[in-house]
Amino acid sequence: MNTVFSKFRKNDDGGLVVEAALLFPIFLAIILGGADGSFMLIQNHKLETQLSTAASFLSKSDWPEQHETAARQLAITGSPAGGPTAILKGWSVEDIHISYVVTTNNRDDYRNAGDVRTVQLSSTIGYQGLGILSSVLPKKPVLSASVQERIVGGGL
Repeated sequence: MNTVFSKFRKNDDGGLVVEAALLFPIFLAIILGGADGSFMLIQNHKLETQLSTAASFLSKSDWPEQHETAARQLAITGSPAGGPTAILKGWSVEDIHISYVVTTNNRDDYRNAGDVRTVQLSSTIGYQGLGILSSVLPKKPVLSASVQERIVGGGL
């Protein structure tokens, strides 16, 4: 019996295959996790860009409250009239929150006399992605963005 095992003990052929088989799943997880993280950054950039576009759209209106539905559609689909598909999977008009802030301009800190009105758009959606980050992290990843734009009017 000792002679059978001693033959295997002296033979080191195939040692690299065993090490590669053990390390391959770890390297694969790192590569896929990096790809999923990169995809999440791209999705967050799309979210910020679309909210910025909608905030700019509202800031050009004298009465932005009248154009909130069109701004939400613009953020979600890229068109004020709406469209069949959302730019981000699972994102809907209910996920966009619009608020207005009035800042008093008593000392003329800002150009033009009178109060300064700004519109703020914010949104939070769950990240779906490839599922690698969701399986590793204790909580499901969430994308969130907030954009604020001064209302200048005169455009819509």
